[in-house]
Amino acid sequence: MNTNESRGYVLNGSTVLPLGSTPVPPRRPHDPRTVRRRIRFRFLGFLLTPVLLGAAIFIGTWMLSPPTRDLEILPGAAVISIDEQDVAIVVYADDSRPGIGEPMFQHRAAAIRLSDGETLWDQRLNDDLGGEAMALAGDSTLVYVASDEGLVILDAATGNIRAEGTGVSGIGSDAVLAASAYGYDLETNAVVALTGSGAVLQIPVGTQTATAADPDVASRWRGALSASAFLDTAALTTRVDAATGPDGTKVEIESIAEAVSRDALVITSPDGRTVSRTELVGAEIIPLTGPSSRQGVMLETGQFLEGDFDGIDLDDVEALLEAASAQASAGSAPATPAGFASGYVLVQHRESVNAERMMLSSVSVATGEIIDTVEMGTDALRAVTGSSGTTAVIAAAPESWQPDSLRVLDADGSLRPVEVGQVPWWVAPFG
Repeated sequence: MNTNESRGYVLNGSTVLPLGSTPVPPRRPHDPRTVRRRIRFRFLGFLLTPVLLGAAIFIGTWMLSPPTRDLEILPGAAVISIDEQDVAIVVYADDSRPGIGEPMFQHRAAAIRLSDGETLWDQRLNDDLGGEAMALAGDSTLVYVASDEGLVILDAATGNIRAEGTGVSGIGSDAVLAASAYGYDLETNAVVALTGSGAVLQIPVGTQTATAADPDVASRWRGALSASAFLDTAALTTRVDAATGPDGTKVEIESIAEAVSRDALVITSPDGRTVSRTELVGAEIIPLTGPSSRQGVMLETGQFLEGDFDGIDLDDVEALLEAASAQASAGSAPATPAGFASGYVLVQHRESVNAERMMLSSVSVATGEIIDTVEMGTDALRAVTGSSGTTAVIAAAPESWQPDSLRVLDADGSLRPVEVGQVPWWVAPFG
């Protein structure tokens, strides 16, 4: 500090400075614009500080907390070949899709490569709260999904929707907006569609235009397709007590002690020799299932009855119920055990007599040895397999109460988990 500086004192209205002191320079006049700018900045800082602090806390919570996802895989999945690799087309309902502008409820279709679990694409179909959807077929160019918005045709490479509902060429305004009005005819490799006028059309896989179905195709599907809002998936989700492999190997569940649900998985070779007996609790065999033409009738209750009912009046409920009873007692054709092509049998069972935990196990056909066992939150929904022999089971994670993931059977018998409904890392925090 300069000790010679002094403000002095005032005498008779004049400032008198002490001897030897330096005068203090006068204050510059305040610029009104600068003052107003400072006041504005201080006011904005006062307002924005709590907002920025709250935003930082909110973003930090997003990044540090795992997203909560709630989705349900529907039974109607299919495995197609894209670039000579098995790709599962999975349809699912999602009411927790994170991201700005995403509807709360939506149905989606995802293409998942089974060899490594990579999601090739994930496409929103609609934003209905209810409704049904089923993957029908596809190839390296197009994928076909039946939904309650009509038939949806997607690009196999990107998942982009090429045509849907009344926009499908050859169907137009005559489209039936129900998933049960569409199917896949294996013999002709074509998607079939029931129109509002009652005609059956077909779309060869790889094309987008519907034409009149061949007489044989129309005959096979006229009793199986329906405009009902109820999509019959009972044939897809059945678990069995007996199954037969293509080579004649028999796989059966035999009860050892019914009172405690103790069973034996018995594998018998084609020559009748018992290969193995593996004891399990509450065991059921998971068969391979796929959409097929089924002649029958759909009751108003939603129950589908297989068979030829041309001679029965649909108003005669008693006759239909008798037919349903006879159908149930007659049994069905032997199923093929899931995973058999890879040398395994997939079995659902409980962990123990005193435990309710549901387990999924792969059992070696050659030895009866349990190769891998994983826990599920509920019953396995369905097993699907591709042309390369890769099998995937629609299952529930241990903490989930509905199917939400895949378990892929690898060549060594292990059951590899594959996530469905993945979202990008920059979107995941919105969950």
